[in-house]
Amino acid sequence: MKIFMHDEPIILVGGSKINSHLLKKIYKKHKIYAADSGANFLLSNEMDFEAVIGDMDSIDSQKLSYIKNEKKILISDQNTTDLQKCLLHINSSFFIGFGFIDLRLDHTLASLTAINRKHSARVIILVGEIDTVVWVKGKWSCEIPVGTRLSLWPLGEQFFHSSTGLKYSLKDLTLHPLNLIGTSNETIERKFSLHPSENYSSRYVTIIPSKYFLNLYNSIIGE
Repeated sequence: MKIFMHDEPIILVGGSKINSHLLKKIYKKHKIYAADSGANFLLSNEMDFEAVIGDMDSIDSQKLSYIKNEKKILISDQNTTDLQKCLLHINSSFFIGFGFIDLRLDHTLASLTAINRKHSARVIILVGEIDTVVWVKGKWSCEIPVGTRLSLWPLGEQFFHSSTGLKYSLKDLTLHPLNLIGTSNETIERKFSLHPSENYSSRYVTIIPSKYFLNLYNSIIGE
């Protein structure tokens, strides 16, 4: 099984609707991988990529012929999504995904399941047209405007030691999808922070409006 090793953040591009405005803000800063039909967008927009990973069943046949064979990583497994295939075959601590969450709920749920499974990442950000989802291991913080909608969705049981800058504190709370959830919170300070218990392997995601993606990007990656 071929594994691509990277020490820097990696951009993944999937086949769902892509927030091209935000992708074009950062794509020259990082290496890019296409998740199957994400190659259609990249080729149409003349964006170079390291490889395309997937079963190749959703790529335009003419575009597929333009891709060098050494850049085609064929994985025929039908039990994993394109995003999961990428996370399994690329070793990096930081992924930024475009084209994985959209108005189709089944696509979004499949992507959330993929980022909750075993992989090398410390941070995964999935950018949509309306919302951005972030999965982070350990304590983290970000600066976004006061009054911003912020939601936490547990992917399993997740205990929080504390939080700051939020209207509804998470201090000593345990979130679970079948019990207490953390949707429709709001920032009350310019900087918020989350301190989850690492014993739970970061079994939650944070959701913020995509218009603040660059705030998130700069807070976590830095300039």
